[in-house]
Amino acid sequence: MDAPPDALSLDVILSYAALGLIVGFGYYASQRLGAPAQAEANGGTPQWLTTAVHLLRLAAAIAFFAWIASLGVVPILSAFAGFLCGRVIAFRTAGYDA
Repeated sequence: MDAPPDALSLDVILSYAALGLIVGFGYYASQRLGAPAQAEANGGTPQWLTTAVHLLRLAAAIAFFAWIASLGVVPILSAFAGFLCGRVIAFRTAGYDA
């Protein structure tokens, strides 16, 4: 089974990589939302809210990759590469060595 000729175009690869970059940056940047609540054991944000934020973040990533996987091999590989680049950018923005 041959792929359509436009399936491997540079525009398609870069578009899905950019989408993965945006989702990856948002995913890893949102990890910092639970950090102050975990540092403050008493007071601050309730533990259930921190857990809910982490579960929502995980569910959003699963839904994103499930949708991208339904589009084919090229979109998922491109989006995953962008997702990992988003991780590097988010960590470096936060001051960590990625």
